[in-house]
Formats: sequence, structure tokens, C-alpha cells
Amino acid sequence: MSRPSSRSSSDPQNNALLVVAMLAMVAVPAGIALHTVRIPAPTQIPPADATPYGYTVSLLLFIIPIIVIGWWFVPQEGIKIPKRAFSRTISVLFIAGCALDYFFANRFFTYRNPAATLRIPAPALGGPVPIEEYVFYLTGFIAVLLIYAGAFSLPPDSQARYTRAASIRRAKRKSAAPQ
Repeated sequence: MSRPSSRSSSDPQNNALLVVAMLAMVAVPAGIALHTVRIPAPTQIPPADATPYGYTVSLLLFIIPIIVIGWWFVPQEGIKIPKRAFSRTISVLFIAGCALDYFFANRFFTYRNPAATLRIPAPALGGPVPIEEYVFYLTGFIAVLLIYAGAFSLPPDSQARYTRAASIRRAKRKSAAPQ
């Protein structure tokens, strides 16, 4: 059983650090992904090595938040995520994403720059697709579900503050409404 952090969730310094961490977990992988571009893409895609491993590296946009939320934020804030429900939801969504990729990836997408991937083929109707297509669904669903679960599984003191703030806003709206 994990216990909540000794730092208060209402501590302004802690909240500021949390915002900085959340911005960094998106900005750092985005910067890394953009840094892999050697030649800016004009209207037509330039040589095959213009974005080496660009698609692969861009998956950090999901992987870094998974690491930060799953192994730092969730334990520190004492958030409980039901493992069985989480794994079942990820399983259903990942299977659906894989089915979409398997049946439709080659109908809607073209993969003209193999240097942007690891060059590991994954099965799909109409020919193989990059393995990153399937990793995209898995990591994307995990990241979104962790964000959702983290936001709606806040410790009781955070939920109470939110409820109080919401009721104050409702009361202000009612009193400001014309009679």
C-alpha cells in the first residue's frame, strides 16, 4: 500500500514544480523528436534520411509521460489505479488499435521514409507496416489512461478542495444570474 507524500498537495512550491514537470515531460521528448530533423521538409519529402528515426523518437511523446506519471506522480500522490480495470481497458483498446492498423493502415497511410523507423516490419493487410504503428497505439492508450486515472483518482483532500471550489463557483454563478 503506497502512502501519500509528506508534502501537501496545496503547497504552492510543490504545485509549481508539478506544472514544470508536466511541461517538461511533453517539451523534452518533443524537442528530442524535432532535433532528429536534419533537413526541414519542404512540400515534398527530401532524401530518405531527412528525419532519421523520427517516427521512433516521436513515440517519446507518450513514453516519457508514462514513465513520469506511472513511476513518479502516481506513487508520490498516493493515487490508486485499479490494475485489473487498467489492464483490461488497455487490452481492449490496444486490440482495437491493432485491428485498425492491420486492416486499414495501408489504405490510409504511406510509409515513404523507412529511415524514420526502426525498419522492423509488422503485419498488416496489403503489406507490412512499421512496428512503430503498433507501439503508437499501445503507448498512446497507456499515456492517456494514466493521465485520466491520475486526474480522477486524486487523494481525498484534493477531491474535497475541488468539490469546495466547484460549489463556490456554482454559488457565485447563481448569485450573479439575473433574477
